[in-house]
Amino acid sequence: MLRNAFPTMTHRAVRLRGDPMDGTSRQVLVHEPEDGRYEVMRVGATWAGWTEVRGDALTAHLRAALYE
Repeated sequence: MLRNAFPTMTHRAVRLRGDPMDGTSRQVLVHEPEDGRYEVMRVGATWAGWTEVRGDALTAHLRAALYE
């Protein structure tokens, strides 16, 4: 799933897109401030802000942010 999200680096975070061919598709930034702890932000969402996510919940959180 994440391999298809066309990851790029921006502002020290990984940027994932729901559709790699559409620059306006849903986008999520993922930042790892320290090992095993992640911060995730949904770009352009009205509630946009960094949300802390545990490593074991990261994939499910990203899937929900990008595709649901």
